[in-house]
Amino acid sequence: MTDHTSSPSDASADADADRAEPTANESAAGADGPITVLQVEPDARSAELLEAFAARLTDRIRVRSVGRVAEAVDAVEGGVEVDGERVGVDRVVTEQRLPDGGGVDLAERLRGADRGLPVVFHTTCPREEREAAAFGAGADAYFEKGADRGRFDAILNRIRALVDEGRERGKGAERAAASTPRAFGSPGETLRSEE
Repeated sequence: MTDHTSSPSDASADADADRAEPTANESAAGADGPITVLQVEPDARSAELLEAFAARLTDRIRVRSVGRVAEAVDAVEGGVEVDGERVGVDRVVTEQRLPDGGGVDLAERLRGADRGLPVVFHTTCPREEREAAAFGAGADAYFEKGADRGRFDAILNRIRALVDEGRERGKGAERAAASTPRAFGSPGETLRSEE
């Protein structure tokens, strides 16, 4: 299992810090704004566990669940409903085995459509070749399923870190584009350097 976690004391400190942050109604989706997670999980009980842990541990992460690849693609394209409004998905957490395909297939489809959408696997498939296939498809983390709090802390911490990192990169790119001088003789066009 590939485990991208901090120590348990860091996890509980992060959860406590998250509780002190503004809720969805108090803050716009900035670097510390709410995170909307789409969970792709065909087992209703497993889906409830991540939703329940996220609700208990942080006000910042909102989990919505679907059970199939096709539903996941639709939700990523059209958003999900949260508190009566449709919002975009910041992160996908998927099982490896799905009724209409696999988590690797889903990750590949999502990467092809939107390179910035992080994908985390939370799965009953611990074999190394499946883990390697997931990372080959662009997965950002791979966790074996387990019902212990530490596992859910690790998943939620990884989600926060990846989304915050992506949002911060986006802000940096916006600042860089805004400060880049315009080319002489081409109004409205911004010069950008490749890094």
